[in-house]
Amino acid sequence: MLQNIQILVSQIIVMFLLIGVGAFCYRKKYINDDGAGQLSFILTRIVAPCVVIDSFQREFDPALGKALILSVLCTCTAMGLSILVSHLIFRKNGSHANFADKRFCVVFTNCGFMGLPLLDALYGSEGLFLGSAFIMVNNLLLWTYGVGQLSRDVPRAERLRNTFINPGVISNLIGLFCFLTPFKLPVVPATAVSYLASLNTPIAMIAVGAFLAQCDLRECFRDTQVYFVSVLRLLILPLITLAVFLLLPLDHTLRCSMLISAAAPVAMAASLFGRTYGTDYLFSTRATAVSTIFSALTIPAMVALCQLLGG
Repeated sequence: MLQNIQILVSQIIVMFLLIGVGAFCYRKKYINDDGAGQLSFILTRIVAPCVVIDSFQREFDPALGKALILSVLCTCTAMGLSILVSHLIFRKNGSHANFADKRFCVVFTNCGFMGLPLLDALYGSEGLFLGSAFIMVNNLLLWTYGVGQLSRDVPRAERLRNTFINPGVISNLIGLFCFLTPFKLPVVPATAVSYLASLNTPIAMIAVGAFLAQCDLRECFRDTQVYFVSVLRLLILPLITLAVFLLLPLDHTLRCSMLISAAAPVAMAASLFGRTYGTDYLFSTRATAVSTIFSALTIPAMVALCQLLGG
């Protein structure tokens, strides 16, 4: 257990060093606001789909198929709990004018940008495969439930189109087809996809750093609602999820992999989508910044608790 925690802490330190590079580049004007947004666009539209496709470029194995099904069910459980809690706390007609942004921040995690590098460090290709299953469900909900929360004034036809035609759905279909059938990408395009997938960690962390550098951290830490959302995202929901997972007959690696993805900080997509649909994206940006900083402490704590209680 101690060795895994050491690996996890080391990886988090590496990731925060990369975040520091992104913040430095922004402060030095090597990256501006548009550049940070473009990096995030490349990540969500190209790199993240390639991560999913690349992780499924393997021969079908009944054991892996079972692990995939269990991962999807665990992800649905974790995200279902998040949706339930967020709707109970942040009501449409309640005191929270930006209830949709807060729901988005609570439900969606940085499972790709923060979760996958940690899973890779701890569990290698198996961790990436399980983490990709989490991303698969996360992306589907992101473009359906998430967009639906933020785009209430968008025409219904456009919302339906976004639901079925988006990078998340397309990459999931390609990845599952490659995994469930004998077909695999030819060597040349598969190599290109693999190279693009490998960009996930460095570009994602640089983009996070650029976003953090845009925030006035003093203002972030003065916003009590940011603390509230961060506690829900980093502590309350992961603890509830862990309690449910401990009741299920799950493999230890599967349980911890799913917990790491579920315990990741607020997704960068919260501010990106908020900006796109004209909601309170500045709040989402503050929540992303604060939760990302605190996740350096909470994720190792959650993994240690999982390993202690899960055996």
